Parts: sequence; C-alpha cells; structure tokens
Amino acid sequence: MTTAASIATHYEQFLRLLTSDDPGPARTPAAAAGRDTVRARYGERVDPSGGAQAIVLTRDEWIRNQIDLTLALGRLLTDDDVVVSAVPYELSFIGAEVDRVVEMVGASVISVGTSGTICPMSRLLGLIEQYRVTALVCSAGFAAELASLAVSLGKRPEDSTIRTIVCAGEACSTERLDRIGTAWAARTSALYGTPTAPTVAVACDRGALHLCDHRLRAEVRGGPRGELLLDGVPTGEAVELWPADRRCDCGSASRVLVPLGSAASVVRGPDGLVSALDVERIVFGHRRLAPHFACAVRDGVFHVTCAVADRRAVDEGALRRAIRSGIGEALGVEAEVTVVGVQDWSTATS
Repeated sequence: MTTAASIATHYEQFLRLLTSDDPGPARTPAAAAGRDTVRARYGERVDPSGGAQAIVLTRDEWIRNQIDLTLALGRLLTDDDVVVSAVPYELSFIGAEVDRVVEMVGASVISVGTSGTICPMSRLLGLIEQYRVTALVCSAGFAAELASLAVSLGKRPEDSTIRTIVCAGEACSTERLDRIGTAWAARTSALYGTPTAPTVAVACDRGALHLCDHRLRAEVRGGPRGELLLDGVPTGEAVELWPADRRCDCGSASRVLVPLGSAASVVRGPDGLVSALDVERIVFGHRRLAPHFACAVRDGVFHVTCAVADRRAVDEGALRRAIRSGIGEALGVEAEVTVVGVQDWSTATS
C-alpha cells in the first residue's frame, strides 16, 4: 500500500534533484542555469474578451504542481484503487496531471476526459461496474449528473464500488459536496487550480483547501475577497483568502483558499462581494434538492437552476419562492430561481 510518507520522501528527493545547482554528469552548467526556462506543456485559456490565449508551463513548474497534487491524493488513494479521471484534456493541463499523479500514487487510472463522444456517461456507468472503479475525479456537476443517470437506469449509485470522489474544475460548496457524497455513499474532497496553474490549493483532512504557498505567491485584488492574483498576474478567478493569522482546525500554516468562481460572476451586495458559491450555500440549505446546481449572473441578478428528484412530491412554486427569499435575506442580492426535475436537467441547462 502506498503511504503519504513514502510519497513525500520520493518527491522531496525528486524536487531537490530538479532544483539542484549541481548540473550532474549529463548536464553542462550553462544548461543547468537555463533549467527554469525549459518548456514542458502548452495549453490555452480564454481571456476576458473571449479570445484564446496561449499558456505554457516549464518543466519544473509542471513537476512541482504534480508533487503537491500527489501528496494530496496520496492521503485519499492507495494502490488498490481504480480511478476514473473525467477532467478536461483538450488544451488543458489538469487531465494529464491527474493521470500522472494517480499513477505515482500507485493506483490504476481509466481516463475518459469530458467530451463524452467516445465514453458517454451511460458507457462510463458500465465501466464502473465492469472494472469495479473505486474513485472518481471529476467536476461536481459531472458527479451529480452521473448519479442521476444511474438512478434513471434503475441502478443505486450508493451501492456502487465508488468510495472516493475528488471534485475539480468548478467552485463547489461543502454543502453541495456533502450532498454528492450522500448520493454515492462516498467521501468527497476537492482540489483547486487555474488554467495556468493546475494545482493551486489542495484539501486537508478537514476538507479545507490550503494554498500551495511554498511555491505560489497569491494575493487578492481588493481585500480578502476578490480576483486571485498569482505572482502578480490576474487569473480571472474570484476567491476568498484567509488572513495569515487565521488557522484551519487541521493545524496547517498554509492559508485557506475558498474558490468563488469566475471574477465576472461576482455581484456587489450590501455587505461586500457575493458569488455563486454564496448563493449555492443558501440553495443547499433546502434538503429536498438533488445535488445539481447552475448559476449565471445577468444584469446583476443571479439566475439559479436547481433540481428535485421527484417533482410530484414538491410544491415547486413554494420552493422557488423560499429559495429566492432566502438568497435575498441572507445575501441582499436578487435571484431568479428555476426548479426542474433531475431527468430534465441536461435540457434545462444546455
């Protein structure tokens, strides 16, 4: 069984080798001096104007990202696990990183990406049964939709072999993570990255996301809540960053980072910035909701879509009014709420 301690030892040695001043027998001093400029991976991100912008990671940056993610997943996975990686590959860093990290932990990986062309969700459910998959790395929305599809096909996701779900790729509240974990009868965790830095924060045993501040210089524009700057460069992502003197219950000295979604989807309320994550927390105070959630901001108003498992058992009008008023009272912002059945989710949010 792979342990976090053995992984830590291995990667600390690897990192020392990468950053050593000694060029080694096969590397000249000039080549060693230029080590940090060796380009390893190219990708793209969408800039604020909607255009594509090239991004690149050096080899050392790429490996340092993998080190932090391996140490985090090493606390969740063992070499007995079979892991489905359903995260973006196209012009993105996260898919390749997750695959490599799962291999380094010693587990087996089934990489299906997110396009759904070759491996749609219905086929993935079959693979989970066939290969007795034990862990799933995907977005929160993907995990919720996969559970709903399983139920619609007469299966019970809580009876599957899945016991660990790691959510990446979108901001997700602990309330919604708990709802996803209940649907699958699995423990849930999260990780956070940006298009330019696939691993920015990793979860501790208490579920909080801790900034990888030993290699990243993070600031927030405008106060404790606002746009995340990494090494002074805007990311387009909104976060809340705990002050250095506020410690997590886990005891780690690394600061806690709370992802809030896109910086363009934050609204100023009477008490400061309000994000879709804040809205999500209010929404999932209603216990009868399935773990589905979509939220967009249009003209300063949050447009929320959520789902119920059985529409016949719910007064949808009353539920909409309760959610809308709850958001207004708690956050001081306007919201329009749509409630759909889980079977109609894909159509309602497409």
